[in-house]
Amino acid sequence: MNENIETKKIKNSWIKKFIKFFLLILVFLGLFFYLYIRYFEPKMVIVNEKSIIDSNLPESFNGFKIVHFSDIFYGSSINDKELKKIVKKINELKPDVIVYTGDLFNNTININDENIENIKNILKNTEAKFKKYAIIGDSDYINKDKYLEIMNGANFTFLDNEDDFIYYKGNDPLQFVGTSSILGGENNIDKFISKNLNDPEYFQIWLNHEPIIIDNLLDNEIHPNILLTGHTLNGLVNFPFMGYLLKQDGISKYTNDFYHKKRINMFVSNGLGTYKYNIRFMNIPSINFYRLYNN
Repeated sequence: MNENIETKKIKNSWIKKFIKFFLLILVFLGLFFYLYIRYFEPKMVIVNEKSIIDSNLPESFNGFKIVHFSDIFYGSSINDKELKKIVKKINELKPDVIVYTGDLFNNTININDENIENIKNILKNTEAKFKKYAIIGDSDYINKDKYLEIMNGANFTFLDNEDDFIYYKGNDPLQFVGTSSILGGENNIDKFISKNLNDPEYFQIWLNHEPIIIDNLLDNEIHPNILLTGHTLNGLVNFPFMGYLLKQDGISKYTNDFYHKKRINMFVSNGLGTYKYNIRFMNIPSINFYRLYNN
């Protein structure tokens, strides 16, 4: 009798210890998971290198290199230290052209004059053989004057429903088109419809902040060779079999990093910063690096 009671006590004691140990492990794993998604992954930066093959690319631009970065959201997970690391990574790639597709600011964070000078001076150190282009994102409109001051001061050519040409060796240029944010309400593709209907006259690289621009382009029978966008942050958090969870307005169905529709190759940056929630999981911040080839 006493032996049975003693055995039960030992068994109950072992179960209690196991439960405590199990709960301790859960707490440890939960703490580790939080620290990782909050302080580690958002600070990482990788380079996604992609080859783009298009027979329409002028021969003189074969091997042309483009660096595409987007959605810094300065003041969230990215400040001066992180921004300097990003610039260093960009310069190591020795790009011919650099493009920034908007959302430099987090509209929930106040930007002071010191921040503006710091961002301007850091981004000014980005180096491109030919040109640096920038367009505006929906979160930049509340500080549009500051955004323009920074990008102009950092020697970026601001494309606000405008286009620009790069010539190299031959007579056939690359045409860069930059349209303003759809969510910002200033997007205007009408001025490009007449000269870009059906087939663009030149090899065309279109920049817009939101991927949903592709629907507008297709509705108007505009087919740029390459479309570079951002905005989505790829949902910030990606759980296996569940997909991207934290989605912003205007993302719609375009949450992946690449789409091909009716001759348009659209690449979507997953961004560098964070928005609303300063976390990332299985979605490391990245710089996109494209090499263009005609065969």
